[in-house]
Amino acid sequence: MADGEEALAAERARQDFGRYLAAQRELRGLSRLDVVRATRLPSSLVGAIEEGETEKWPERVFVVNAVRSYAGVVGLPVAETLARFDGLPDAPKSEAFDPLALERARRERAISVVALGSALLLAGAVSGWLSLVWRFVERVSWSVR
Repeated sequence: MADGEEALAAERARQDFGRYLAAQRELRGLSRLDVVRATRLPSSLVGAIEEGETEKWPERVFVVNAVRSYAGVVGLPVAETLARFDGLPDAPKSEAFDPLALERARRERAISVVALGSALLLAGAVSGWLSLVWRFVERVSWSVR
């Protein structure tokens, strides 16, 4: 399939998804303003979702939560609606979630914090020790004079 055909298919899929949501909303006698009020979503986002304008969509997490809220207010099965959304060719995709990588990063940060804290503690101890030595040297030098 050529790039132009893929783009047209993606646009059609987005518009079909938006029309599906708008049709379900209208079947239940709800206006777009009713959905905006019930979900507290910006009307521009609700409009962009219903019209398939992905260039106006924010980050994935916000769009997914908006679709989830929309489906809940309209009375659609949330899981099915989100599956339809994820099926869109150019819908923002979720990033790979690797719990081991997250744990490794957390441990590395913890080790860095502990190392920095230890270094600061050691620097404070050395500074305090040098201060005491300096005072001792000053007293000894005054008593020798």
